[in-house]
Amino acid sequence: MDTTNPANENIAGIVLAGGTGSRLFPTTRVVNKHLLPVYDKPAIAFSMDVMRECGIGSVVLVCNAADEEVFNTIHAWLGYSEMEIRTAVQKRPNGIVGSIAAAGGLLEHEQYDRVVVSLGDTIYVSGAPWSGEMIRKPQATASGAAVAVYEHPDPKDFGIVECSACGAVVTVREKPDVAEPAQVCTGLYSFDNSMWDRLGSIVPSGRGELEITSLLESYIANGGLVAVKVPAESGWFDVGTPDRLIDAAVARRRLLA
Repeated sequence: MDTTNPANENIAGIVLAGGTGSRLFPTTRVVNKHLLPVYDKPAIAFSMDVMRECGIGSVVLVCNAADEEVFNTIHAWLGYSEMEIRTAVQKRPNGIVGSIAAAGGLLEHEQYDRVVVSLGDTIYVSGAPWSGEMIRKPQATASGAAVAVYEHPDPKDFGIVECSACGAVVTVREKPDVAEPAQVCTGLYSFDNSMWDRLGSIVPSGRGELEITSLLESYIANGGLVAVKVPAESGWFDVGTPDRLIDAAVARRRLLA
């Protein structure tokens, strides 16, 4: 099935590649975590592959000022020559919504119908040919936004998503103390262009961050949020810790063996 921009919308992409990578210190004191290898290619390449699968022609990489030069030359060392790739600097680590907002100066006034957002350390080791559903499903259900979810046996480190029988998201909880398996956010989202207005109404959480949960909740309340299930065979990993980075690399190696 052809998943490239299945809804024929005018779509932009944002890949979030900032942050400090503190859980991967000391390596990430000198190397951005999104440039660390997951066996055969850097972590950032997996998010760029998702953008390619969605047929996105214009991508903004949100990064730290120290890494802007290397991301500005991504065509030279990683490819993706068919895409326009620009960078936006996140001046301080103030949460995922803060990272998305950093791209607003480049995208907000360019009249895109939808924006696909990927965390730069979310990995689908087998690829994401299903990711066109992030565009198709919101259109089919008249929903403003979509979130990619995965059944995880130990969900306490992730946002948990609860859905109705038809796949509409009814609640999102950020890192709750839950022991049983649950559907979790994998770090891939799509939003209609009302997102830019919604960003301005989000206030910092108790930990001082602009939370993605708050943005998702705004769609649940008004606009609709739908879940897209990530197939188990996609091999999803969050590579923000040493163990998960190794696990993803081993899975990728087995895939390519």
